Amino acid sequence: MATIHATRIPGRWREGFALDYHTISSEFVGHDEYGHARFETRRSELGELLYRLKYGLDQAVIKEIVDAAAGFCNSWNPTVGLIVPVPPSRARTQQPVLLLAEALAARLNVECRFDAITRTKSVPELKDIYEYGARMKL
Repeated sequence: MATIHATRIPGRWREGFALDYHTISSEFVGHDEYGHARFETRRSELGELLYRLKYGLDQAVIKEIVDAAAGFCNSWNPTVGLIVPVPPSRARTQQPVLLLAEALAARLNVECRFDAITRTKSVPELKDIYEYGARMKL
């Protein structure tokens, strides 16, 4: 099971957590032959699994990610009756957040509702927003 470093997330809810940081460090190393910026990126263990799922389409990592999330949920012991994933910000052939929500709901033996919340406007992906205030506003 992936190691996690759960961190409390403040917000307008009773209690929330992030299981870990995705990126530990990222250093600019230059541009490739097409002019695209390249970075040397170190990710947490969980961050690397998520990266493989999202960008490598590696569904084999879903079990390990869900093992870590379910383990945390069981130790935290909230009363969970429903998993509601945040709608993805862009269309993909496979939606990692939906795949993980469905697998976690099955593991915890609770319902998963993809239609409980909907996106009302298009927003940019947070990975492309660098200014803190702008990220918080979104």
